[in-house]
Amino acid sequence: METNCKKSAIAGEYIVQVKNDGGIEVFRIYDNVKGGLKEAAESVGFEYDSNWTTRQFGAKLIKEYGSGKMANVGNFVVSVADSGSIELYRSYENTKEALREIAGKVGFEYDSNWNTRQFGSKLIDFIAK
Repeated sequence: METNCKKSAIAGEYIVQVKNDGGIEVFRIYDNVKGGLKEAAESVGFEYDSNWTTRQFGAKLIKEYGSGKMANVGNFVVSVADSGSIELYRSYENTKEALREIAGKVGFEYDSNWNTRQFGSKLIDFIAK
C-alpha cells in the first residue's frame, strides 16, 4: 500500500486511494482473517485443513509462498505481526470491479461511464464526507 497518496478513504475493510500519479488502488484488510486465508488459498489451489487455527494457516501459507514473516499468495499478502498474529490484505487487479463492490456496500450511486480514476476519486469523496 502506498503511504504517499493524494487522497484516500476507508470504508469498512476497504481502503481506496488516489496514488500520486492519479491512479486508483483498492485494498481489503480482512476482519475475518481465517476466512480471508481460505479465499487466498483457494485462489492459488492451496489445500488446507479447515481445523487449522488462523496462526497455523497463515504460517503454512507463508512457508509455501514466501519467506520469513511474509508471503504473496496471488493478490493477497499474508504476514506475521510482532505479536504473532496473522495479518492479511488483498489488492485488486480489476480496480473498477472492486470500486463497484465498495459502492454497493456504502450505498454510492455511480455512473457506468466514469473511468476508473473518476469513479475512485468520487467514491473517496463520498466515503470521506
